[in-house]
Amino acid sequence: MFLKKPYTTVEEFYKAVEQLIQALKVSGKTAEASRLDVLLHSAWTTGSELIGELMLALAQMRGAFPDGIRKQIRDCHYFAKHHRRILGLD
Repeated sequence: MFLKKPYTTVEEFYKAVEQLIQALKVSGKTAEASRLDVLLHSAWTTGSELIGELMLALAQMRGAFPDGIRKQIRDCHYFAKHHRRILGLD
């Protein structure tokens, strides 16, 4: 399986999630933005637990989003789903 790499580090991924939160707020999607914000800024036992919870939240984002935000959601979800292989941890 060929893996695309929208982000090459976890830090890039977290920064992308922050940017997605801001974009969601600007577009009026405050519930989605709030959910990601709470997840991102809560205390987690491990980074993998946080990434897993973000992946689930991103997967549940359905409905109408502007194309740019839809791409951000897809890229963040893809990284969260495949982060172990992308980062060479498997």
